[in-house]
Amino acid sequence: MRLPVFIALSLFAVHPALADPIDTSSIVSAVAGDFNKDGEPDLAFLVRGEEAMDLHFLLGVEGRGYLEPTEVVKGQVWGQAGPDSLVGQEPFLEKLPNGSLAVNTRNDAVGRSRWNQKLTLAYRNKALVVAGFSYSWRDTIDLANAGQCDINILTGKGFRETFPEDGDPVRSSISIEAEQSPFATWSDAAAIAACNPG
Repeated sequence: MRLPVFIALSLFAVHPALADPIDTSSIVSAVAGDFNKDGEPDLAFLVRGEEAMDLHFLLGVEGRGYLEPTEVVKGQVWGQAGPDSLVGQEPFLEKLPNGSLAVNTRNDAVGRSRWNQKLTLAYRNKALVVAGFSYSWRDTIDLANAGQCDINILTGKGFRETFPEDGDPVRSSISIEAEQSPFATWSDAAAIAACNPG
């Protein structure tokens, strides 16, 4: 009996954040799906953190009927949600038709620069990695400064489409360095620069 107890304690020692208690009133979005494609239901949810949102990810244990905390990504999801926050900056999670997990953030509330961002996450090598990046933007004063882009982060290939005040949308190919970045260390700087929203 000592070995299983030792293993359990060692898991908590290696992953102390997975054992932290969660105030359920701080959960702002949750979604279930089979994100690792093993036939078992999994769960992801967002929790208000100190400055941004924390993403909690739990995998269903095969044949056991329970969820196991797998990963906590702290402070990586921008946004506000709650009784004292502005409407239009709430992040949310969704299950995509292909079964992937998407993290949506937006600013539809403050300033002239309004935007929406969607990150598609895939479960690879026991971690959530960023597989896709979608972004749309508009300037509430400079109406010609509006567009959208979509990039496959794993291949680095994508497109940008801008919407001038007059005429048809302008579409062009864009590219960045292909990567398989863990969501925990992901930076959207290169993707935003490629989209060049102005």
